[in-house]
Amino acid sequence: MRFKLRQMEVFRAVMIAGSVSGAARLLFVSQPAVSKLLAHTETSLGLKLFHRIGGKLVPTSQALSLLEEVNHVYDAAARVDQFVDNLTRHPSGRINLCSSPSLALSLLPRLIKDFLAKHPGTKIHFHTALIQDIPQELLSGKSDLAITVLPIENPNLQTEALIRGRMVCAIPQDHSLARRSRVSLKDIAQERLILYSRTIPFGRLMLSAFERHDCDVVPVIDVPRAELACSLVRQGIGVAIVDQFSVADNVWQGIVVRPLIEEIPISVSLVRSRFGRLSPEAERFLSAVRAIFA
Repeated sequence: MRFKLRQMEVFRAVMIAGSVSGAARLLFVSQPAVSKLLAHTETSLGLKLFHRIGGKLVPTSQALSLLEEVNHVYDAAARVDQFVDNLTRHPSGRINLCSSPSLALSLLPRLIKDFLAKHPGTKIHFHTALIQDIPQELLSGKSDLAITVLPIENPNLQTEALIRGRMVCAIPQDHSLARRSRVSLKDIAQERLILYSRTIPFGRLMLSAFERHDCDVVPVIDVPRAELACSLVRQGIGVAIVDQFSVADNVWQGIVVRPLIEEIPISVSLVRSRFGRLSPEAERFLSAVRAIFA
C-alpha cells in the first residue's frame, strides 16, 4: 500500500483538527511526529496535500477529495470494530433494532411500547437507518432486526412483509389543495414540489409513478427523508409526497394529509440476516411483531 493506514490516520486528524498541533492532541502523539509523517506522506504519494500560509495548513483540492475516500475507510473500520464487539460482548437481554426513519415517528414506538409492557427487563438499542444502509447494518451484526418501509432485495437477507401502506400528499393547512378530499398527481405537478431524491428507492418509486401518469415534474427541493419534507411543508414552502407512516398520529401540526387518487402502494417489511442466530430477546421481539400483524 502506498498510502499506509497510519498515514491515513494522521492525514485525517490534521484535516479534522485544522492544524498539526490539534492532530497531535487528537492522536496523543508529539507534534514533531505528526509533522514528520505528514511530510513523508506528501513525498511518498507525490501529492501536495496542504499549503502552508501564515503558519496555517490550508488543504488543497486533492486533500479534500482524498478525505472523502479516507472517511470511507474509517466507516468500514468502525463497522468491523462494532462486529468484533458484538462477537465478544453481546449484552444479555438486549436487542439491536433499526428502522426506516419514517417508521420511527409512530409505528416503531408503539411496537416497542407493547413489547416492553410484556418484557420489561429487555434493553433495546433503537436507531434509524436509510434503506440503502440497512443491509450493512444487519450483515455487520450492528443490528439484529430491521423494519423497513420498503422491501429490500438482497440474497443475504430474509424479508418478511408485515403490512401494506401507501404514499400520501402532505399539504400546508392553508393551501388550496387542503380543501380537497383527494388530490391527483397532475394537481400536485403544478405546485412547488418537495420530493425524495431520485438517487434513493423512494425517489425512484415516485419518479416511476409520475412517468406512468405522464406528469413532468421538477422538484423545488429534494430530500432523503420524510421528516425533512414534512418540516418544509409545515413552513409553507410547498407540497410533498411521503409515506403514510411518516404523517400518522397527527405528529405534524400545520400539515394536512390527503390520499392520492392514483394509489402508490408500499409495504412495511421485517428484515434479518440469513446468517447466524438471533438472541432469545430478538426472537421474542420477532414473534411479538408477527403476532401484532398476523
